[in-house]
Amino acid sequence: TINMKRYQVALLFFALGIFTVTSIAVFLNRGLPDGKIDQPIQEKDFRTVSIFFSNNKNDPDSLNCEKTYPTERVLGRISDNEKSALGEFAYLAVADLLKGPTEQEKARGFFTSINDGVKVQRVIIESGIAAVDFNDRLIQGVAGLPAEASAKAGSCKVQAIRSQITETLKLFPEIKEVVISVNGDSKEVLQP
Repeated sequence: TINMKRYQVALLFFALGIFTVTSIAVFLNRGLPDGKIDQPIQEKDFRTVSIFFSNNKNDPDSLNCEKTYPTERVLGRISDNEKSALGEFAYLAVADLLKGPTEQEKARGFFTSINDGVKVQRVIIESGIAAVDFNDRLIQGVAGLPAEASAKAGSCKVQAIRSQITETLKLFPEIKEVVISVNGDSKEVLQP
């Protein structure tokens, strides 16, 4: 017969309790790097904004290159700093524009003239002017066209790209003008 004293029994139950709690914690955290609990980022502020694309149902013959049409998106920002709200929403709107139309929007005739792989690097808003800087993918081959086709269709594509960006940003009432640059250079960027 095993003759255990009370403190030994208590110690045994304490050890079993620690083992059980540790086992449950390991089970719940399995697959997470370094045992960290993976929590999603909570968005704090939402706004419905309009994103502008070309539309082959509204302009089937593409007669108005610079004419773009709005579609709505709901954007959420994670900061609760009211001073940065305009800049954050402007950045999010341009970033969402670069994703292109959704499948439902494509079915309604929306399409983009902006190259795949374009990234917005910076948005600065000061005195009603939004300065938006992109990577060089924005101007490569004028919306992905080869050089020989760019010379022919370039002017129309450039107008459409410029319109998509400026109309999306000018829907914010605080923004009166948009300056587009590529890697910090705004000279002759997207000039028809």
